[in-house]
Amino acid sequence: MLLEKDNIARCTRSTKIRLRADEQQKYDKELQELFHWVDELSKVDTSAVPESSLAYAAYLRPDEPIMNEALADTLVGAFNEQEGHCAKVKKVL
Repeated sequence: MLLEKDNIARCTRSTKIRLRADEQQKYDKELQELFHWVDELSKVDTSAVPESSLAYAAYLRPDEPIMNEALADTLVGAFNEQEGHCAKVKKVL
């Protein structure tokens, strides 16, 4: 799948990203290379490779909380502000 110039402009509009002309050319080239690479990967014959799932990885350990009060106190104490027994951080969103 190759990108066309109007596709890149449409993507930047939909994500509300503003790019200068030089940036658009730079990212256009990088995206084209990425899609060429994906296209190249899709041509690899994987018919001899058995399908697998990594879902089994969730069952490698018991889902039990580990309490280490000393470590928790150290981590919370490393922050400038605390609220109760929690580290207080600035709002990200």
